[in-house]
Amino acid sequence: MIKLIVSDIDGTLVDSQGQLLPATITGVQAAVARGAQMVLASARSPKGMFGIAQQLGINSTMIAYNGALTATTDVNDRLTVFEEQAVDPKLAQAVQTVVAHDWPAASISIYSNNNWLVATNGPWEQQEATGIGYAPHVTDLGTWLQRMPTPVHKMMIMADPDIIQAIEQRLSRNEFSGLAVYRSKETYLEIVAAGVTKAAALMKLLQDDQVTPAETLAFGDNFNDVAMLQTAGIGVAMANAPQPVKEAANIVTTDNNHNGIQLTLAQYFADVTR
Repeated sequence: MIKLIVSDIDGTLVDSQGQLLPATITGVQAAVARGAQMVLASARSPKGMFGIAQQLGINSTMIAYNGALTATTDVNDRLTVFEEQAVDPKLAQAVQTVVAHDWPAASISIYSNNNWLVATNGPWEQQEATGIGYAPHVTDLGTWLQRMPTPVHKMMIMADPDIIQAIEQRLSRNEFSGLAVYRSKETYLEIVAAGVTKAAALMKLLQDDQVTPAETLAFGDNFNDVAMLQTAGIGVAMANAPQPVKEAANIVTTDNNHNGIQLTLAQYFADVTR
């Protein structure tokens, strides 16, 4: 029996326009009505996932920042934190210093709890704001990092691909070994603490909720979802996923522009409309 459903958002739960399909909403709501817990897992902040949870009509635990923060949030951005793994303060300061000095054209974002902090609100920041549905707070990042009133859960660099590649290479040096650095797009470089993954956060959540991996179903579409798909008893890859991701899954459903999530849930929850 499936007790917990965990799903990536972008490229999985939402379509190519970033919207939830009516069939997906129907499928998720029917599964939850049958007793399943629905968990959202994303590189987004809890605030960036809250609107999706509202549209689904669920009160979701959220695995945010690719596993750096597990929490719930509300309409007033108030967090209830269950687990977190923050970036080491000295490493966060070092990243900001190096990138700002050597690649001044790059956009640096700092994510802390529900806060998105930037040095300027330029084209990169505005592009990201359009995708996640809220604007950043502009501040002096160096000064904020010296004070660091709240933990840094994620940093993100946005820049042209050649700059992203150069920064990624620089951050591969031993002095940054306490970080996990990966490209989520050709123009996006994501930075979290070493060891942070959706799968690790999911395992901790399962332990806390006394749910076994065999009682878990996971949906995903990208490389950062592979371990999560393999952790769950049933891992479901979207048809738009790269081939290695599909090969890591138990099931491949339709792409995210069709009702594959609903069709999959219909196999495990009798009341889910096919």
